[in-house]
Amino acid sequence: MTISIEQLHENLKYNPATGRFTWRKRAETYPLPLPSIRRFNTTRAGKQVFEESHNGYYRMELLGKRYKSHRVAWAMHTGEWPADQVDHINGDKVDNRIENLREATQTDNSRNTKIPANNMSGVIGVHWDKRMRRWVSQIKDLNQQIHLGSFTDFDDAVAARAAAEVKYGYHPNHGRPALA
Repeated sequence: MTISIEQLHENLKYNPATGRFTWRKRAETYPLPLPSIRRFNTTRAGKQVFEESHNGYYRMELLGKRYKSHRVAWAMHTGEWPADQVDHINGDKVDNRIENLREATQTDNSRNTKIPANNMSGVIGVHWDKRMRRWVSQIKDLNQQIHLGSFTDFDDAVAARAAAEVKYGYHPNHGRPALA
């Protein structure tokens, strides 16, 4: 069972400008023994929530269950849990400022990815074909690979890919360099 939005606000403060969470003071009516509540309020209330890194994303534990911090940020800011995914617009998986988050589908999210580490050309969707001795440009749409052409000039292959990214609605950040 997912924690309610009300429970999030009872337990946490979210700062949309920094993307950070702090613990709220627990009321004596909180469903724990009074000594536990007082110990929590003495040691944690007002302090930053510990967020562990998992697959590059921050996550936290609330009421015995782990939640991805960017999903919690979205829920606290909008008042609703995201229907699908939450995308980090700038590609930094730990930057949970609300201005860096957007609700997205898997397709939207995949159209805003950094350049893979194994990319040799420096441009997503452009590679050198040794057999043809040409630059090949391609793009994926609706899980189908679309061949955009083969080119003797690298810049022509890049231009074909860039035009296709606009046509198929890729995010302007798509293909950015990996964060340091």
